[in-house]
Amino acid sequence: MARITLFRHAKAETPAIQKSDFDRVLSNRGRRNADRMGRFIARNNLLPDMVIVSPAARTRETHELASVHWPDIPVIYRDSIYEASATNIMAAIESIAGDAERVMVIGHNPGLAVLLGNLVETPPPGSDIFYFPTSCVADIGFDAATIADIAPESGRLMSLVRVRDLPDDGPL
Repeated sequence: MARITLFRHAKAETPAIQKSDFDRVLSNRGRRNADRMGRFIARNNLLPDMVIVSPAARTRETHELASVHWPDIPVIYRDSIYEASATNIMAAIESIAGDAERVMVIGHNPGLAVLLGNLVETPPPGSDIFYFPTSCVADIGFDAATIADIAPESGRLMSLVRVRDLPDDGPL
């Protein structure tokens, strides 16, 4: 089963006049949340074959903090997913991970939320898939062998986890 996991970067610092959006780093809360979500991903077998990351400071830092809990997984930084549309994010996934079975993208909204909506056939009742806050992870499964074989709106939402849903202490 092919799977795509979408991971929105953790909470970033408030934009400063002297700093570009691209260079914004994580806030203290964001650092804690990236670590927590990284542990959750590892403990719940959401580990991909490869990770595609926007090169913005906040996505790179999210990956660095989350991935300390993972085995060595190849990572590719791709300029084309910074502030990208859902179409451009999917094009990057297909061009990089076509033969892979499981891929994760660490990126930005609104592109990730729209891509989630484009990939999922039918959202579970009561779910709000377009509410995709920072540190949110969506795992989508497809009846396909590889990423290259998936079709739009054919995925099943396997899990949608917001950091606020994780326990405050102890094992995740």
